[in-house]
Amino acid sequence: MRLRLQPVPQILIVLSLVGTAPGAGRAFAQQSSPEPSTPKDPAARPDQVGAGAKTQSGTDPDLTMRTPTIKVPVNLVLMPVTVLDKSGELVYGLSQGDFQVYDNGTPQLVTEFQSELVALSVVIIVQTNDPTGPLLDQVQPLGPVFTDLLLGAEGQAAVITFDDRVRVNQDFSSDADRLDKSLKHLAVSGNGARLNDALWRALSLIETRPRSDRRVIIAFSDGSDSGSKTHSDAIIRRATTDGVGIYGLGFSPGQELFSNPAKTQHVSEQDKNVSRPLPSGMPPTPSASDEIYGDPIEGLPPLSEAGRVIKSKLVKNLLELYAGYTGGVFHSHWKDRALQNQLQQMASEIHSQYELGYVPNTLAQKGFHRLTVQVDRRGVKVRTRAGYFYGGSAP
Repeated sequence: MRLRLQPVPQILIVLSLVGTAPGAGRAFAQQSSPEPSTPKDPAARPDQVGAGAKTQSGTDPDLTMRTPTIKVPVNLVLMPVTVLDKSGELVYGLSQGDFQVYDNGTPQLVTEFQSELVALSVVIIVQTNDPTGPLLDQVQPLGPVFTDLLLGAEGQAAVITFDDRVRVNQDFSSDADRLDKSLKHLAVSGNGARLNDALWRALSLIETRPRSDRRVIIAFSDGSDSGSKTHSDAIIRRATTDGVGIYGLGFSPGQELFSNPAKTQHVSEQDKNVSRPLPSGMPPTPSASDEIYGDPIEGLPPLSEAGRVIKSKLVKNLLELYAGYTGGVFHSHWKDRALQNQLQQMASEIHSQYELGYVPNTLAQKGFHRLTVQVDRRGVKVRTRAGYFYGGSAP
């Protein structure tokens, strides 16, 4: 969820590979990340356009030609939306009038609509602690896949690796050869798994990109964290505020990567992240939602009034949690060619998203704003981010 004037696409791809274990190696990355800072307050401020210039004395240079001061609200909320049919195929050809957005249960007027993909800003995060050795061989050749299927001609990618340190291997670049080399030179190093700190560093990188880009994170990981100073609440707040979708490709830490090759791949319940509308003023109870188009978001922990995630047994994986709040998808297993196939599916989804924008009429309500979307089609599934933070206390 973003609060801004113009659409903002950017993407973050996290490749986090196995649980931690003793071992050491030499990593390719060079730049260590700074310590995470306190999340910024996401509340948007009005912008001032055309304010008259003044001389050093404080008077207008030409009172007769003075430009009037116009205050323009910039509380524009933008949300990428994925629409799927009953068979899980992407739904194309929808128009602005087919969507209804609800903010904390209150209907909103959609003023911005875009069905064509804008430029992407992608951060690829790779876990490089000792147990990831067998997996890096499958990640290293993925540069052309990212370039051809996801980034296209206008997209840019950065690369971050993490273990017990966080390093920026490559800043944002559109150079396909540079990305290919960055991934091919990945190497094992360290024992930790500072996933949250790596995500925080990636979010900092994304904030340097043009506000017109779309933002996403794709993570290959078991979703565990070890040694981070950044709390999961801070990741959720910052990602939803900055409009970063987090996608995950991982595996169960209790299974061997190359065993049971014929085993059916499991798709997390978070790939059913579906946003549903409720009548204004009606609480989001299961009984109130039974007749609404789409399927419910399953396994998404609620937030306390302070904006903290309430611990839930339904979500056992950090990446699954982040995907749930940001409108992404988490696949818990990948093997061999399936990795490229799932990347291709994710790229197709991102390239087929609709982007809706509105100025909320609920900003008197501080804290987390729950977002739901209704589409004028029966039997569809609608996936978008769970909401955004506005004012109130930080996580």
